Amino acid sequence: MFQRYLYFAITITLLHSCKKENETSDFAKFTGRWTLDRVETQVDSTDGWVPRQDNYKNRKGFIIYDGKGGMGVHHVTENYDKYVFEGSGGLDSLTTADLRHLADNFVYFGKYRVNDSLKVIEHHIESANYQNMLGTVAKRNYLFSGDTLILSPTTNRYPKTRLKWIKLNDEK
Repeated sequence: MFQRYLYFAITITLLHSCKKENETSDFAKFTGRWTLDRVETQVDSTDGWVPRQDNYKNRKGFIIYDGKGGMGVHHVTENYDKYVFEGSGGLDSLTTADLRHLADNFVYFGKYRVNDSLKVIEHHIESANYQNMLGTVAKRNYLFSGDTLILSPTTNRYPKTRLKWIKLNDEK
């Protein structure tokens, strides 16, 4: 009787520990550098996706996944690089306009995990320019379409946002 239970337990363990040969993980698909193509919004479930028109309009930036579980993202407003600082140099000379400009700079770094079955990537934020983000987890629904990666915050509320990233070919 004991051997029958032992055989059953071993069989169940082996079935649960073996991965199907044709089952693949999306983890490797993230690896590399991606450039921000556009940020879109959807007002409700019946509307289509349209480009954001607020401070997320025409943002540009990058997201990188190192293939080992580390990631970073940085994006800025349109013409961010063309801003001319009013201050004469140094932190103490920054004007209110200079500080507002710097506040449009969005960046964080951390570890990431991919949940293939839910199509969710988790960004475990270790460093960020907004201190309230430190130690948090940013969950994003993901979708791959050719060389495009679409990331959307996991939420059931509207309006919704998604960011479209284009894979960079760094092998050239």
